Amino acid sequence: MNIADFAASAVRKIGKHTGKKLAKSVGAPEIPKSEPIRMKNPTDEFYNLGFAKREVMPDDIETGTYWLAGYRTGNKVVGVLDPLTVSAIWLDCKDNGGIIFVSADCVGLTGFEVDLVRASLADFSKKTGCVNISISCTHTHASIDTVGYWGKLPKTGKSQKYMEKFLDAIKQVCMEAYENKKEGRLYIGSKHVPECIEDRREPIVCNDRLTRLRFVPNDGSEETWFLNYGAHPNCLGGANSKVSADYPYFLRERINKEKKTNVLFSVNAILGVDIAPLCEDRYERTKLGGEKLAEAAMSIDNDEQLAPEITVLNQPYYAPIDNGVLALMAIIHVCNSKKYACDKGDLGMALKTEMDFFKLGKLNILTLPGEAASEFVYGGYSSAETSATGKGPEINPPCLVDIVGDKDLLVMGVSNDMTGYMVPPNDFILHETQPYLSTAKDRFDRRHYHETNSLGYLTPFVVADVLKDMVERLK
Repeated sequence: MNIADFAASAVRKIGKHTGKKLAKSVGAPEIPKSEPIRMKNPTDEFYNLGFAKREVMPDDIETGTYWLAGYRTGNKVVGVLDPLTVSAIWLDCKDNGGIIFVSADCVGLTGFEVDLVRASLADFSKKTGCVNISISCTHTHASIDTVGYWGKLPKTGKSQKYMEKFLDAIKQVCMEAYENKKEGRLYIGSKHVPECIEDRREPIVCNDRLTRLRFVPNDGSEETWFLNYGAHPNCLGGANSKVSADYPYFLRERINKEKKTNVLFSVNAILGVDIAPLCEDRYERTKLGGEKLAEAAMSIDNDEQLAPEITVLNQPYYAPIDNGVLALMAIIHVCNSKKYACDKGDLGMALKTEMDFFKLGKLNILTLPGEAASEFVYGGYSSAETSATGKGPEINPPCLVDIVGDKDLLVMGVSNDMTGYMVPPNDFILHETQPYLSTAKDRFDRRHYHETNSLGYLTPFVVADVLKDMVERLK
């Protein structure tokens, strides 16, 4: 047994020991099934929407020690290409209560931090009737570490001072968005933009649809757009050491410059999917990708008005943890998490996480707490002849659009938690002696990196089962 084999074995033993301790001390309280909350405007065709945005950068970015998230550990920030921001929209249909969508320029937030934000807004939610706060992270790989994985391990990469600033900024934009609400119409439109996207992991299944939610205020003031696209904001690459919001920055800036429009952005299913290599220079590629998507967003011409109806269903659930490396990060407090005993999986341990389902008029929106494979969401699983395992798609759960019954389902990834990749079971393989520690290669000599940053093999089954149950309650 070499040292890597020994390390993998030791990590697994630590995880299993922690799972046994949790079973004795914490257990796993039953999670109740949530009921849908429905709001509707029966008198006219208008929503209320408010927007707010704040820059969120450390005051000592040039002199302090901050770690860049998304690629290698110990990548110290040496400068800034463009600022990170957080934005929020308040949305209601002139009924009692409303919802908030947040878009945050960071690699991710754990459910622990999301709960801190919600707790800080408890009085606000009670006063305004806010029934849901959903925080979607743009997942830029050039942001300051907000999870903890990217510092000098075994120490966390998070700065407590910056985390307080970041979470407070989210709190502030939520309250400001409510104060800024205006009456207007809400539209949904989309456009396929295949030239901007590249799938680097087989099967090649790219959801190249750029979706735009567009709010037009009755008073003629600035519109607000919420855009969604399924490509990783990692254009700058692993050699970069400067802070940036990556291509979403240029996407927002181009639209704001030409249209003076408020813009929020969220990613879709992004496992293995990047902005296409539009040119060799990484910075120019980042800029070009954002600007091409901005042009596509501004050219959308198939808007449909959404009726003022909002349905919300938030469902917490337990996600089994098989990944001993990620479990260890939580055990030694590199990252924060809510761990419970679990009778499924290898370690006897689960993460408490959540999904949201929203209906805005005819539009269905699902938030996922990690990065899903496009084929898991939209279909197109590998066949037995082409899969990593030699097994067919019949061993996989149904794809999510089939469960919902809507091929145009809008997915917001990396939302309300950071649970890693969701890899289809028939394409899921691990290193034989160093599972979750080292990258495996399949029978076609293809690298399988994404499994090492997943919770494990069971994740898609659990997500699909939870969603099936949610859909039944929404009918």
